[in-house]
Amino acid sequence: MHMDHAPSHGQDNSASLSQEDSALARRLTGELYCIGCGYNLRGLSIRSNCSECGIPVRATILGIVDPLAEELVPLYAPRVSACGLVAWSFGGMIAVVMVWTMRFTEILRDLAGLTWSSDILPWIGIGGVILSMVGGFTMIRPHRGVRRFDAVRSAFGVSLYAPLIFVYSSIYLGHDLSSSSPLLDPGPLALERSILRVLLFILFAGIVWGLRPQAIGLAIRSVVVRTGRVDRQSLLTVLASFGIAMLGDLLNVISSLISSGIDDVLSIVSVVFVALGSALFTVGMVNICIDTVRLFPVLVRPGVGLSDIFETNQQKSDRTG
Repeated sequence: MHMDHAPSHGQDNSASLSQEDSALARRLTGELYCIGCGYNLRGLSIRSNCSECGIPVRATILGIVDPLAEELVPLYAPRVSACGLVAWSFGGMIAVVMVWTMRFTEILRDLAGLTWSSDILPWIGIGGVILSMVGGFTMIRPHRGVRRFDAVRSAFGVSLYAPLIFVYSSIYLGHDLSSSSPLLDPGPLALERSILRVLLFILFAGIVWGLRPQAIGLAIRSVVVRTGRVDRQSLLTVLASFGIAMLGDLLNVISSLISSGIDDVLSIVSVVFVALGSALFTVGMVNICIDTVRLFPVLVRPGVGLSDIFETNQQKSDRTG
């Protein structure tokens, strides 16, 4: 008797679990692709595993679904915003790389007798700044949720690109091309060049201040960034590294204005600060470029919300009604 009832009891439990799984499966109605192999999990129970690779469906939900996807305001033009963010970071990176290339070319020319002219490099750097400015325009008001103050603040930041282009060209098209060795022997233009570089930092700081809220607003659309599961270079950290380089230029200005015995020491220290700050700033820019590339697909394709993959009570009522 007991043996006869045991299978019946087990069958009842199996039937109950089967019905429960079936109900769960009906709620998994949206397109959900396995985080491991890309197989479409639509129709499966959240208690089951991927039919292709065996990864639990729950792992895909935890890794892909963004609980705040429904709360994020849609972008006006997702692809334009994604391309603009990438252009903003890579344009700045191009300008930085051109400066480093000019400095290395100068060293090779002075120490190794290089005869190649680097006159085109400043123009490429200016092109990078213009590209960054175009990207900045797309970040002024990417969606209707941007407050008026933040939009005006971003527009102010973008407007600073005009004087930034002028200062950049004054340094690298004017002073540097007129000097035989602007790094190793700047000559009488050293003071004016240092002042322009300080102004360059002030303009850069204004651009970062203006566009930082929008850059952060776009970055937090990634659940990976928002939850801190990947490291990201803070704009403030990049700004601080650029400030170290500016401190070197300030020391150079001070050393040019005094005639005491410490002017040579200040000149040496200023070179160290400029080199260190420039190196840290470049590393920070590389990290920002990497982050914007990672954000590109997130901005182009909005995050998957729970309602996108589960059938809501209203949907179920409409379907059964």
